[in-house]
Amino acid sequence: MRLKKNTSMESLKQRYGYSFVFHWVIGLVVFFFGPVLYSIRYAFSDITVTASGFKLDFVGIRNFKESLFENPTYLDQIRDSIGTMFYTLPMVLALSLILAVLLNQKFCGRTVMRIFFFLPVIIESSVILRLMSDSSINASIFNLSTEGTGIVDYNTVISNLRLPPQLSSFLTFFLSNAVSLTWSCGVQIILFLAGLQSIPDSLYEVSKIEGANKWEEFCQITVPMLRHVLSLVIIYTMISRFTASNNPIMATAIELMRAMDYSTASAMLWFYFVIVLAVVGIVLLFYNRYCIKRWE
Repeated sequence: MRLKKNTSMESLKQRYGYSFVFHWVIGLVVFFFGPVLYSIRYAFSDITVTASGFKLDFVGIRNFKESLFENPTYLDQIRDSIGTMFYTLPMVLALSLILAVLLNQKFCGRTVMRIFFFLPVIIESSVILRLMSDSSINASIFNLSTEGTGIVDYNTVISNLRLPPQLSSFLTFFLSNAVSLTWSCGVQIILFLAGLQSIPDSLYEVSKIEGANKWEEFCQITVPMLRHVLSLVIIYTMISRFTASNNPIMATAIELMRAMDYSTASAMLWFYFVIVLAVVGIVLLFYNRYCIKRWE
């Protein structure tokens, strides 16, 4: 009798789950798969705009060859995109995790601070952000400030510390991009907050009894318990950085589409998609092998 009751409860939960995702599946089929198939056709075709619409002439892999071997900047843009992602990924992960730990503490105004850090996600694609990207405010605060043109000249500050050149260049890059990186940490902070709130308090109580300090609690309890959330944050951050509007590949493809060169833009983006998929797969493979298995 109990087994039957549990089975009916599980089936009820499954029906609720299907009802929540059903409209998303419909939207995915209607609004996503169609454009994806068209973009694949565009990548292997020569497009001519006529009065009745687009005329597609199959040309094989010619568009890919032109992008790879005739475009002098395409491969360099891919290299820069991957390099920038590997620079910014650990920075975004560290910033969002630190801010999530701080926002998870009990202090006056905690809700207001959580809203403050999530506001960039709400207004990220709004008119306000577009105005900020073209204003002198953004040029002096959010851009790199290594030549003395911004509010702080980081080169001068860090050079006075007499640090090694490699560490100095890293710190300069980190400090000059701290504001813009914090601006893009909203979703990651929310995901880490959800993971932190799911960690049982009993684990921290036991660690205090055993005499563990805060750093040991963070390394031995907090980070391992966030291992699955961290994998989700890694995937989200990598995809968001690879597809950001200031990414050189995305900016070039947008310019080509504005010039109605859809075939070249589709070929560039599909090859870029394969590279991104491979990079994400390699990062997750190393993360699962050297982090997940160690923490489990």
